[in-house]
Amino acid sequence: MTRFSLVLGLTLVGWPFGSIAQSGITNQPSAEETLVLSYFHDVLDGGKVDLVENMFQPDYVIHFASGDVKGAAGLHAMVERRVASFSRFATEVHDIFESGDKVVVRLTHRGTGAGNVRSRIGTHDVSGKSVTWDAIVIFRMKNGKIAEEWVNRDELGMLLSAGILKAN
Repeated sequence: MTRFSLVLGLTLVGWPFGSIAQSGITNQPSAEETLVLSYFHDVLDGGKVDLVENMFQPDYVIHFASGDVKGAAGLHAMVERRVASFSRFATEVHDIFESGDKVVVRLTHRGTGAGNVRSRIGTHDVSGKSVTWDAIVIFRMKNGKIAEEWVNRDELGMLLSAGILKAN
């Protein structure tokens, strides 16, 4: 994992952030960052839904613009939909940093469609299509596990990349 300190730049403007992962400078990720990275690479990319109970608080909530996913059953269903929607799925983490009980990630998801994906404007068949989108995700940690997650994903970019919407 690579990172550089934001202390100098952000101290000048008074922002209370820790560090950001960037290529070229190395450091070991914290236990919380490692857990979040495992969530992306093992659970979302790898479909290993059996790992969820060890990573998340029982009352876990994920907040999407389209609505919330709650608890282990909701998370299991979300991962199963991801597995059904994409024959290939990978997450590239560009930045990761933490401050207090929060871990923040800037990422890109890429996949090959194998079914339907949901967005705020409906459900779309992406079978056989290459789909890419960026997201920023904020995690709240509690007692070494993920307690809450806020997802802000580029749905317009996702729909454009799949050819669902056309740019003028």
